[in-house]
Amino acid sequence: MIVKLPRLSGIWLALLLGTAGRAAPAAAQALPPARDLDYYLAQARENSPLTHDVRNQGQAAQLETERLRAFYTKATGTLVANYTFVPILNQDNGRTRLSYSADATSNRYVGYDLALSNGALYQGYAQVTQPLFNQQRFEAYARQAQGLGLSQQNLARLSLHDLERFVGDQYILCRQDLDQLSYVRELLDILGRQRLLVQKLADASLLKRSDYLLLNIEVETQQIFLNTYRAAYHRDLLDLNVLCGLGDTAEVLLPPLRLALRQPGPLVGLSGFTERYRLDSLVLAANQRVFETRYQPLVNAFANGGLNAISLADIPRRFGVSAGLSLSVYLFDGHQRQTSRDRTQVLLETTRAYQRNFATVNPVRQQRILYELRQLEERQRLARAQVANYREVLDSYKRETIAGQLSVVFYVQVLKNYAVAARDLVLLENNRLLLVNLYNYWTW
Repeated sequence: MIVKLPRLSGIWLALLLGTAGRAAPAAAQALPPARDLDYYLAQARENSPLTHDVRNQGQAAQLETERLRAFYTKATGTLVANYTFVPILNQDNGRTRLSYSADATSNRYVGYDLALSNGALYQGYAQVTQPLFNQQRFEAYARQAQGLGLSQQNLARLSLHDLERFVGDQYILCRQDLDQLSYVRELLDILGRQRLLVQKLADASLLKRSDYLLLNIEVETQQIFLNTYRAAYHRDLLDLNVLCGLGDTAEVLLPPLRLALRQPGPLVGLSGFTERYRLDSLVLAANQRVFETRYQPLVNAFANGGLNAISLADIPRRFGVSAGLSLSVYLFDGHQRQTSRDRTQVLLETTRAYQRNFATVNPVRQQRILYELRQLEERQRLARAQVANYREVLDSYKRETIAGQLSVVFYVQVLKNYAVAARDLVLLENNRLLLVNLYNYWTW
C-alpha cells in the first residue's frame, strides 16, 4: 500500500524510526496525530486556572451582593447572655466579710461602687434588629463589590490573553525546530546521493578518496545538527504542553502556521487593555460612594425579650420585653469627607493619564510592528531568491564534480553556504510569525 505523506514525513520517520533509509508502511500509518495552534489555544484556555478565575469572580461578586443585601436591609436576630458578679469586702457591723452578691444597703465596703455596678447582673434575652432606610447604603456597597469583581475578572482576562500570546510564541518556536529539521534532512538527502556517486567514482579511481571522506565528514556534521534540532523540538514541545496544562509527553505533528493580522477595532486607540482603566475608575468612584454613606443617618429598630435582673432572688419576676429605635449621625470628623473626595479625584486623574498614554502609544507600537513586518518580508523575498540560486549552483556543481571538472571542496563549501541561507530563511519566517503574533496581541 502506498501512503502519501505530508512534506515533513521524512523528518518524522527520521525522528520516530531513527533512520533515513528505512520506511515501512506500518510505520507510515503510525504517524503521530496532528495538533494545530487552535488546539493548543483551546487547551490552554480550558486547563488554565485563569479561565475558572474569570467565571468564579463573577459568581463571587453576585454572592457578595446577596450577602450585602442581607446585611444592610434584612433583620438580624441575636441571643444575648450575660452574668456579672461584683464581689466586695463588706465592713458593716464592725466585721469584714466577703460578699458575692452585695445589696444597695451596704454602707461600708471595699470594692466597686454599688451604685454603678448594681452588685450583679443576670441577662438572657433574644433581640431582633431591623436596619431602616438602608437601601442607598446597600446599593453603594453592592456597586463596590461588583466593581471589584469585574476588576478581578478583567485582570484574569488580561493574564489569559498573555497566556495565549505565550502559547503562540512557543508553537512558533516548535515550528522553527521542525523547519530546521526539514532543511537539515534535505541537506542529508543531497549529501547522501552525492556521497554515493563520489564513492563509486572513487572506487573507480576517477576521484580522490579524500573527496569521499570530505563528504562523509559533512554528513556527520549535519547528523549532529539533526540530533540537536530533534532534542530542541522535544524540549520545546514539552514546554508547550506545560503552558497548555497538558500532561502529554508524546511527540505530535505540528502543521505549518498561517497567522493573519488582526484588524483593529473601529475606535482608534481603544482595546481590551483599556478596559482595565475604565474598571479602575468605576472602583474608585464606588469606593468614594461607600465612604459617603458614613454621613447618612444610621437608623435601626430593635426589640428584645427575656431576663434582665441584678439580684438572684428577683430573677423569677424580671422577665420582660423592650423595643426602640437607635439613631447615629456624623456631625464632624475633621473634614475627612472633603479629603477623601480630593484623594479620589487625584487617583482618577492618574487612571485617566494611564489610559491616555496607552491610547497614544499603542497605535505607534502597532505601526512599528507593521513596519518591521514589511522590512522582514522584503528580506524574505531576497532570501528565497538566494536559496533558489544556491540550488541551481549545487545542481551545476554536482554535475561538474562528477565529471571531474570541480573539486569536492568547492561543492561542500557551496553546500554549507546553502545550509546557512536555508537556516536564515527559516529564522526569517519564524520571526515574521512572532511579529504577527505580537501585533495581534496588542490589537485586542
